[in-house]
Amino acid sequence: MCTRDWFDEVCPSWCVREHHADDQPADRYHCSEASYLPAVVAMEDTIPVTASLQGTDLQVWLGRHIGDTLTWVVIEPDERREPRLVLSAESAITLVQRLGVQLAQVAPGS
Repeated sequence: MCTRDWFDEVCPSWCVREHHADDQPADRYHCSEASYLPAVVAMEDTIPVTASLQGTDLQVWLGRHIGDTLTWVVIEPDERREPRLVLSAESAITLVQRLGVQLAQVAPGS
Protein backbone atom coordinates (compact mmCIF):
# COMPACT_ATOMS: atom_id res chain seq x y z
CA MET A 1 0.00 0.00 0.00
CA CYS A 2 1.47 3.37 -1.00
CA THR A 3 0.77 6.77 0.39
CA ARG A 4 1.70 9.79 -1.70
CA ASP A 5 3.07 12.01 1.09
CA TRP A 6 6.70 12.11 -0.07
CA PHE A 7 6.71 10.62 -3.54
CA ASP A 8 4.68 11.01 -6.66
CA GLU A 9 4.64 7.63 -8.37
CA VAL A 10 2.48 4.56 -8.54
CA CYS A 11 3.75 1.42 -6.84
CA PRO A 12 4.57 -1.43 -9.21
CA SER A 13 1.97 -4.19 -9.16
CA TRP A 14 4.35 -6.47 -7.21
CA CYS A 15 5.06 -3.99 -4.36
CA VAL A 16 3.82 -5.20 -0.97
CA ARG A 17 5.70 -2.66 1.13
CA GLU A 18 3.76 -0.07 3.11
CA HIS A 19 5.22 3.39 2.54
CA HIS A 20 4.87 6.06 5.22
CA ALA A 21 5.46 9.81 5.28
CA ASP A 22 8.22 9.42 7.90
CA ASP A 23 10.19 6.71 6.04
CA GLN A 24 13.91 7.42 6.06
CA PRO A 25 15.51 7.86 2.60
CA ALA A 26 17.20 4.42 2.85
CA ASP A 27 13.77 2.85 3.45
CA ARG A 28 12.14 4.40 0.41
CA TYR A 29 11.95 1.47 -1.96
CA HIS A 30 9.42 -0.89 -3.48
CA CYS A 31 9.67 -4.53 -2.43
CA SER A 32 7.92 -7.71 -3.54
CA GLU A 33 6.90 -10.58 -1.33
CA ALA A 34 9.89 -12.90 -1.03
CA SER A 35 10.02 -16.44 -2.38
CA TYR A 36 11.99 -18.94 -0.30
CA LEU A 37 13.99 -22.02 -1.22
CA PRO A 38 16.33 -24.34 0.64
CA ALA A 39 19.90 -24.21 -0.63
CA VAL A 40 23.53 -24.63 0.28
CA VAL A 41 26.13 -21.88 0.17
CA ALA A 42 29.92 -22.03 0.19
CA MET A 43 31.12 -19.75 2.98
CA GLU A 44 34.82 -20.05 2.12
CA ASP A 45 36.98 -20.66 -0.94
CA THR A 46 37.94 -24.27 -0.24
CA ILE A 47 39.10 -27.22 -2.31
CA PRO A 48 36.92 -29.12 -2.73
CA VAL A 49 34.15 -26.53 -2.63
CA THR A 50 31.96 -29.03 -0.77
CA ALA A 51 34.23 -28.69 2.29
CA SER A 52 32.69 -25.31 3.17
CA LEU A 53 29.05 -25.83 2.27
CA GLN A 54 26.37 -24.86 4.74
CA GLY A 55 22.63 -25.28 4.51
CA THR A 56 20.52 -22.13 4.38
CA ASP A 57 17.20 -20.81 3.20
CA LEU A 58 17.45 -18.29 0.39
CA GLN A 59 14.97 -15.52 -0.22
CA VAL A 60 14.41 -14.05 -3.66
CA TRP A 61 12.66 -10.70 -4.00
CA LEU A 62 12.25 -7.72 -6.31
CA GLY A 63 13.20 -4.20 -5.32
CA ARG A 64 13.25 -0.75 -6.82
CA HIS A 65 14.21 2.54 -5.18
CA ILE A 66 11.56 5.24 -5.21
CA GLY A 67 12.13 7.53 -8.16
CA ASP A 68 14.27 4.97 -10.01
CA THR A 69 13.32 2.92 -13.06
CA LEU A 70 15.69 -0.02 -12.50
CA THR A 71 14.19 -3.12 -10.88
CA TRP A 72 16.56 -5.41 -8.97
CA VAL A 73 16.32 -9.11 -8.21
CA VAL A 74 17.87 -9.88 -4.84
CA ILE A 75 18.94 -13.40 -3.79
CA GLU A 76 20.21 -13.65 -0.23
CA PRO A 77 20.16 -15.91 2.83
CA ASP A 78 17.10 -15.48 5.02
CA GLU A 79 19.09 -15.22 8.28
CA ARG A 80 21.66 -12.64 7.16
CA ARG A 81 22.41 -10.41 4.18
CA GLU A 82 25.65 -12.01 2.99
CA PRO A 83 26.42 -13.44 0.60
CA ARG A 84 23.96 -11.38 -1.45
CA LEU A 85 23.47 -11.48 -5.21
CA VAL A 86 21.80 -8.42 -6.71
CA LEU A 87 20.95 -8.50 -10.42
CA SER A 88 19.09 -6.18 -12.73
CA ALA A 89 15.89 -7.75 -14.02
CA GLU A 90 17.57 -8.14 -17.43
CA SER A 91 20.58 -9.91 -15.90
CA ALA A 92 18.27 -12.19 -13.89
CA ILE A 93 16.50 -13.22 -17.10
CA THR A 94 19.89 -14.00 -18.66
CA LEU A 95 20.84 -15.99 -15.54
CA VAL A 96 17.68 -18.09 -15.85
CA GLN A 97 18.54 -18.80 -19.49
CA ARG A 98 22.15 -19.75 -18.63
CA LEU A 99 20.96 -22.00 -15.81
CA GLY A 100 18.67 -23.75 -18.29
CA VAL A 101 21.62 -24.36 -20.63
CA GLN A 102 23.70 -25.81 -17.78
CA LEU A 103 20.88 -27.94 -16.38
CA ALA A 104 20.03 -29.33 -19.84
CA GLN A 105 23.42 -31.08 -19.69
CA VAL A 106 22.47 -33.01 -16.55
CA ALA A 107 20.75 -36.31 -17.15
CA PRO A 108 17.84 -36.96 -14.76
CA GLY A 109 19.02 -38.90 -11.73
CA SER A 110 22.73 -38.27 -12.32
